[in-house]
This record gives sequence, structure tokens and C-alpha cells, in this order.
Amino acid sequence: MMRHRLGGKRLWVLGTVGGAAAALGLAAAGCSPDMPLPDQVVVDAADNSNCDELSYENFGQAFFQSYCLRCHSETRVGDIARNDAPVGINYDTLEGVREFATRIRLRAGELGDMPPLLLPGPRPSEQERVQLIRWIDCDTPSEADAAGGG
Repeated sequence: MMRHRLGGKRLWVLGTVGGAAAALGLAAAGCSPDMPLPDQVVVDAADNSNCDELSYENFGQAFFQSYCLRCHSETRVGDIARNDAPVGINYDTLEGVREFATRIRLRAGELGDMPPLLLPGPRPSEQERVQLIRWIDCDTPSEADAAGGG
């Protein structure tokens, strides 16, 4: 077992060839296992003065479909299919998202460590992460909420 320092964090890697490849992959990406937003961007994102701009239907649903449901879906069964996402943390519905909104804001919005960097697939842009923070800070509105039905 080898220990590497990467971005101020320790990375434990098993083996030599595989460990070297993993460390080089992370180093080439120029990042640690997370990609936090700059503090000022988080502060600016928290401005929820325009809460009627984003809704589940025009933002949230597509965000979760694109970036989260490959692991956090009720249709995924077993550790391998869920990429080790904990059972019961699912974002298939607005209710599921609302249950974990604080955690989602931190991990996918501020820290950027969700989806994990080592998981193949698309990642949200900084702009999408800022929109996620705004939408969550506005209490995850939906069009049904605006119509008085939510």
C-alpha cells in the first residue's frame, strides 16, 4: 500500500502500477477528489432574490436526470448498479430530492464531489452548480407550488 499527497489530501492506493495510474489520473485532472466552488461564487449563488426563475420542471428534474440518477435511483438495485450510493438516497422524485436537499446542496453544489470524479459520465458545470444552490435555497420550488398545488 502506498500513500500519496494530492491537493493537501492523502490518497491511499493499493499496488504499484494501478496506484501510479490512479495518482497520475487525478494529478492530470489537476484536482483533488472534490472541486469546491470559490467562496464568493457560493455567496453569490445564495442570493435567492429571483426564486421564481428556477423550478423542478425547468431545472431540477433535468439536473438530477443528467447527473444523479445513474446512482441515486430507486430503479438501481445493488451496490454495483448504484455505484455504491447508499440505499434509500434516491432522487427520482421531487420529494426524494427535498428530503436530502441540504446534503445535495453541499456535495453537488458547493463541494462538487458529486458525482464522483472517478465515475465516468457527465459532470455539472459551475453555472449549473450555482443554479442548483439557488434552486435549493429557494426551497426547491416546482410549478405546482407556484400554482398553489404543492
